[in-house]
Amino acid sequence: MLSRISTSLGIVIATMNQLVAFSPNTIRPLHKLDVATRLKSHAIDSEDEAIMTMMRATTCAHSDTCSIEEAEKYLDEILNLQSSCVSGTLSSQQVCEDILFSSQVIADLRQKINEGKM
Repeated sequence: MLSRISTSLGIVIATMNQLVAFSPNTIRPLHKLDVATRLKSHAIDSEDEAIMTMMRATTCAHSDTCSIEEAEKYLDEILNLQSSCVSGTLSSQQVCEDILFSSQVIADLRQKINEGKM
C-alpha cells in the first residue's frame, strides 16, 4: 500500500512539474500598444483654454488654410477635452454641457479630414 502511495505521489509530483510550465504565472501578459500621446503640448485644464481650443478648431474646420494634419490634431484635442469632461477634470459649461456645439465641431473636423483624404 505504501509503495502505491509513493508511486502515486511520484506521478502527481511529475505531473505538477510539467503543469508549472503552463501555469498562468509563466504566461506573459499581452502588452497594450505603446501609443505616444503627442496630441497636445500641455493639458488643458481651464475653461478659457478649452473654449479657445474649441474656437480654433471651429475656425480650422472651415478654413482653406488649415491643413489636414492640423485638423486631425484639433480633432484629437477636442476628443481629449470631451474625455476630461467625462472624467470631471474639466467642467466648462460651453465645452462639457453644450453637447451640440462639441458634436458640431467634431463633425466639421471629420468632414474636413475625410474630404482632404479623398
